[in-house]
Amino acid sequence: MVLFYETTHEYNHDFQTASLAYFNRYPNPYAKHVLSTDTIEQYIDKDGCLRVTRLVVKRGRLPQFIKPFLGSNLDSWIIEKSVTNPKSNTLLTYSANVDHRKFIKVEEYLKYSSSEGSKTLVEGKVKFSSNLIGFKQRIEEWSHRRFSSNINNTREGLKYVMNRLQQAKGWKVENS
Repeated sequence: MVLFYETTHEYNHDFQTASLAYFNRYPNPYAKHVLSTDTIEQYIDKDGCLRVTRLVVKRGRLPQFIKPFLGSNLDSWIIEKSVTNPKSNTLLTYSANVDHRKFIKVEEYLKYSSSEGSKTLVEGKVKFSSNLIGFKQRIEEWSHRRFSSNINNTREGLKYVMNRLQQAKGWKVENS
């Protein structure tokens, strides 16, 4: 069984602020589990889109039923690919762990786009899949619950960065 999580959220910030915040979202007080972020590649393609590939290292906690096999903390390497189209005001992202895939593979797809009234809409879909025989369903369900419970921290962290960007430029700070 593979589990999916879908989400939609609208920020009271324009697309330029939201997309800039996406690339500068670490560090922030809501993401203390992020240990490092490194840009591997960035370039403008023939269509004028910015393409970026980054590697992010995060520290995660494991469920109790897995700790006897893997320990209590798990550093994970995440590949993050993005395409920003300044003409259509869209940012498409894909991220996935590159290690521990037998235990769990988490793939996240996000689309940032301009919304009415200088807002930004974020639509997301996350796929959880495990190949660990005997624990597959339990791991996928645990990962789905954990992601669901952490989504507000992700949103608050991005909002924090957007507000900081606006403060740095002397812009008006929004609440959502």
